[in-house]
Amino acid sequence: MRRIPASLYDLLACPTCKVAVTRQGQALACPACGRAYPIVDGVPVMFPDASVPAIQHEADLNVQTGYNPWVERIVMQSLPADAIVLDLGAGNMAFNLPNVIRMDVTLTPYVDVVADAHALPFLPGSFDFIFSLAVIEHLRQPFVAAQEMYDALRSGGYVYGECNFIYPYHGYPYHFFNASQQGLEQVFAQFRALRVSVAPYQMPSFAVRTLLQAYQQELGQSGDAAIERLQDLLAQLLRLPLGDFDACFTEERALRLAAGVFFFGVRSPDGATEVIPEAVQTAWRGRPDLRQRYPDMLNLGTAQNVMLWAKGEARQSAPEVAANLDSLGAFRKSADVGDGDLRAFQQLPAVEPAFGHIPGAGPARAAGPTGADLAAIIEQKNRHIAHLEDLIQRYESGRVMRLLRRLRLR
Repeated sequence: MRRIPASLYDLLACPTCKVAVTRQGQALACPACGRAYPIVDGVPVMFPDASVPAIQHEADLNVQTGYNPWVERIVMQSLPADAIVLDLGAGNMAFNLPNVIRMDVTLTPYVDVVADAHALPFLPGSFDFIFSLAVIEHLRQPFVAAQEMYDALRSGGYVYGECNFIYPYHGYPYHFFNASQQGLEQVFAQFRALRVSVAPYQMPSFAVRTLLQAYQQELGQSGDAAIERLQDLLAQLLRLPLGDFDACFTEERALRLAAGVFFFGVRSPDGATEVIPEAVQTAWRGRPDLRQRYPDMLNLGTAQNVMLWAKGEARQSAPEVAANLDSLGAFRKSADVGDGDLRAFQQLPAVEPAFGHIPGAGPARAAGPTGADLAAIIEQKNRHIAHLEDLIQRYESGRVMRLLRRLRLR
């Protein structure tokens, strides 16, 4: 059975040497290289050069209070109680789960560790799941960061990463890469891919809207009659409910035009896993019905997975499995973290992250809507557009921009 670390500090390692650090007052010391990493306001700051970023004060933050019903959430809902998760690039995530380490390059009131994705300050094999939202395009060496994630995961650990594809430059200060489906697959080539696709907030309508808005802004208002006419046409296009037409795209076609793509994979080249408890694996191997229902035991990126069965139905049909899950200890990064957010998270429904899914509604159809379906889909998609416009504002002034101000060439 897994030994549960006593706190976050039991996971920390020198970002260069990858050996455990020891606490010495308000610093963490590496016994191999002798470098000392400061603890600022209770937060370990662990850049390879031992530098300290400026504090981002709470009044300036666009705070996030929960995780969207997408792949990363269903994975967290499916993991066993002893799982440890890294939110890489958490920014201003105020939602504070005891087993989720919130890491960023900026020191805010909502991070547990300040560090660089290119040099993660954790012992090898620390995590069961690492996810990174809207960060990869801003990494100067994404292949290095992907290898760091791989090394920090246990056997059978999961990775989820998003990257812009068709999207305007948004540096603040740097925007290094955009990636197609194939590009992101290469970044995470050491993982076994479970799903590479487009999230609902990355659909073609978002790509078109953001490109048109950027084009409109850069074009400016020069007083030239032709430019004014073009600006009027652009304004008319942007007033259209572009999200309504996302329903016309199949998943394959959306991948060609998406604002961004995501990769979800597992560190398991030989099919082995330390993440799914052995009792669950034994039940799956021994029961043909489970193998038929869940043909890929390792895939926790869907609401139809063997771990959600183990947490639910198994209490009636396989009590030995349920008893095994109940016996697992739970990681707590700090004794100061309360359980309010954990209880709220445990009450969330397990929502299937289906292609084209709109939060609070069913999945969009792969073909164009007709008849009575049109009004319902337009209503759904208008909510989608409002969500996308909010995301645009977050890109311009939210956590990603503040993160990038600290992500400098090192």
